[in-house]
Amino acid sequence: MKTPLKYIALATALMLSVGAQAASTPFQITDNMMPGWNLGNALDSIGGETNWGNPKTTQAMIDAVAKAGFKTIRVPVSWDDYVSGSGYTISTTWLNRVEEVVNYGLKNNLYVIINVHHTQNGWLNTTSANEAAAKDRLSKYWQQIATRFKGYGDKLIFETMNEPRNGDDWWGTAETFSVINSLNKAALTTIRATGGNNATRLVMLPTYAASAYDWQLDSYTLPSDSMIAVSVHGYLPFAFAMEVPGTSTFTDTAAIDGLFSRINTRYVAKGIPVVMGEWATTDKNNLSERIKHAEYYMKAAAKARVPAVVWDNNVFYTNSGTTDVMGLLNRSTITWAYPELMTSIMRGASTWSWSSSSSSSSSAASSAVSSAASSSSSKSSSSASSSAAASSSAASSKSSASSSVASSSSSKSSSASSASSASSSKASSSSSAASSSSAASSAAGGVTASYVINNDWGAGYCANITVRNGTSAAVTWNASLTVSGKVNQLWNATWSQSGSMLALSGAGWNNTLAAGASAGSIGFCATR
Repeated sequence: MKTPLKYIALATALMLSVGAQAASTPFQITDNMMPGWNLGNALDSIGGETNWGNPKTTQAMIDAVAKAGFKTIRVPVSWDDYVSGSGYTISTTWLNRVEEVVNYGLKNNLYVIINVHHTQNGWLNTTSANEAAAKDRLSKYWQQIATRFKGYGDKLIFETMNEPRNGDDWWGTAETFSVINSLNKAALTTIRATGGNNATRLVMLPTYAASAYDWQLDSYTLPSDSMIAVSVHGYLPFAFAMEVPGTSTFTDTAAIDGLFSRINTRYVAKGIPVVMGEWATTDKNNLSERIKHAEYYMKAAAKARVPAVVWDNNVFYTNSGTTDVMGLLNRSTITWAYPELMTSIMRGASTWSWSSSSSSSSSAASSAVSSAASSSSSKSSSSASSSAAASSSAASSKSSASSSVASSSSSKSSSASSASSASSSKASSSSSAASSSSAASSAAGGVTASYVINNDWGAGYCANITVRNGTSAAVTWNASLTVSGKVNQLWNATWSQSGSMLALSGAGWNNTLAAGASAGSIGFCATR
């Protein structure tokens, strides 16, 4: 019975997706992807999904990501351990597992990015001598991957490669830049040739090492195609975000400003979207500084119209000599390790003022494909989803093992660049994207509170709160609001919620309001 059911499910999924209309412009997708989250050190782990210390990915994990307010998940995938023969035939079992995890995201109506992530034994080295062999293998990978997913709607995005480069050279040469352009074109051509929805699927094309320095971008060329986006990474400022010991204090805002200014000016302002596929800061036992960085970074990305996808490898702080300590979601307990850091990410993302209408039929088809294909996967894949109870053991991803909770991350190395002042014609303020103002209620002492929603993704929203002292004397304030849904993050005030009633009071440093004064910089995020 299993084989017939498998094909019936797949056929149903494909039929449901045939009528889906892809977005007419890539911005109709990228404008709805902010913010995003990476499932790092999982399907990209060399030697198997759990080989770098993470438990097997489950639906519950991805449900938690969606519930937190993320709109995109990037699922890095390494394929080399699962291929055989001169045709580089990918194991059906592995394709089934990748599809299963893709469907975890689509069931939550998330955008899902899959790619060719880590490669082994230098087969993707970007030299002229290696170009033909690399192009052959990369194309054979994408022919199989794209064929498996060609019935999926435009919620699924392909990324041709991850940080492609020549060995450990992160800077590149004229030769290696040329090879990158050639490999991107070959992969894109292969994807388009598989037909179905792949003819118009959004495909992300990385720069050399996914970096965005001027000398790398100067030699980066894009194929003639209307549904592509530039893929870059930006762990900046490097001394704070990546280098150990480096600095544990965030002060270099120019590095972030320059990065987003450069990619906005070169691409976004000219009608070519850019996706910041990875960004994060390594934990140096400096949470307060990482919180400041995250909000600044996300606001810069939002201003530049560049959706940013935070790297999360489930690795947590062990000692100051360890880099790539970038865990956010504890995948064993399915809880967010640093709620304040999550708040800063969402607060920064709430300033996003871009939105484009994408085809609802396409999204519906994605969900339909997700449901049917998931059913098929569960009947054909030998790797059923496991519970998230397995604990993360110490393992290392690339350098020796020393982490206590997970493995070291994947090649997060420098790349991306510095810079930005994400300017460009971004004009409109974030308040225009925001929306409606909800109920204001007064509390004892003549203090009133009101809020305005500034980011609404259907399943949840974020809002800014204004508290005003309407009396003629200074007060130690408290107030209440009627809100919809369950508040899961609130900043710059003490709070509690009972039903739809949200009670607020000062956080200590802002608990006194002068006569006629208002307290701002207070906000919250909630799920409906």
